[in-house]
Amino acid sequence: MCVPELGSIEEVNIRTVWPHEASCFTPWLADNISLLSEALGMDLEKGETEKQLGSLFVDILTKDSAGQTVVIENQLEATNHDHLGRLLIYAAGYEARIVIWVAARFTDEHRAAIEWLNTETRNRVAFYGAEVRVVKIGDSLPAPEFRLVVRPDTWSGWRRFFQPLMIRLREHGLAFSTQAKRWNPIPSGFPGISYYPVIAEIRPKPVEVYLQIRRDNDLAFNERIFSLFEAKKEDIETELGMELTWRRPPAGQIAVLGEEASLDDPPEKLERVRSWMFEYIRKLKQVFDRRLQEILGQSPPETG
Repeated sequence: MCVPELGSIEEVNIRTVWPHEASCFTPWLADNISLLSEALGMDLEKGETEKQLGSLFVDILTKDSAGQTVVIENQLEATNHDHLGRLLIYAAGYEARIVIWVAARFTDEHRAAIEWLNTETRNRVAFYGAEVRVVKIGDSLPAPEFRLVVRPDTWSGWRRFFQPLMIRLREHGLAFSTQAKRWNPIPSGFPGISYYPVIAEIRPKPVEVYLQIRRDNDLAFNERIFSLFEAKKEDIETELGMELTWRRPPAGQIAVLGEEASLDDPPEKLERVRSWMFEYIRKLKQVFDRRLQEILGQSPPETG
């Protein structure tokens, strides 16, 4: 019988890792925003830190992949009324569509407050709450861990929309997983390069399918790959039979735009949008995966 020797997870005092919230934790989070993005099931840009608004300073002001304004308020302690007030001021001041409160611990009353805000501001603003802690096993380096504790009730709408699409993509060997998330990356097979289908939560916007070139902490790579594609823009658009929308890094997106839609649309329209997304994910992969293989000089791993 195999009896493995296992370690136990030990929580580390968060202040020994980040002694100061503004000068230590906030810049670290901006540089490692992908960790928070993964926990929340979305895709966030690095953004600006300590952005002034009147006499206050927004911890992080950024955007998501759909270009929506996002404000992030950090707190390396239990949530309190002061930070809740700041959160609302920042949301109003920047007309944010997504508001994220990161704290070491959410009290019951502040969790309830965020849930109430999501109910009252539905179709306008989405509020998220995430707890952060630091853990280690034995003598390992401390590791950050984010846990989503509050999210808007639009989550069920995302799941209903994306689950059938992800299942269909998986059946055709185009996706690793059938799990529906707020942002659903479709792998190219190369690190830092993925395809994304995007639909607005509420107010209708053109739906999108895009290739994103965003390898973390490697702007030179992102710029190089994007520029190589852009140099072949005419050939690529001719092959696809359409014009594309080109967004230089740090966004690093090459997009196909479709009809205006949102998750609030009737089921028959959403089914049409899903079919459109499936079609253009396949088309983009056919055009770009081959070129990626030529540029990077290797074959991507199998996705099926």
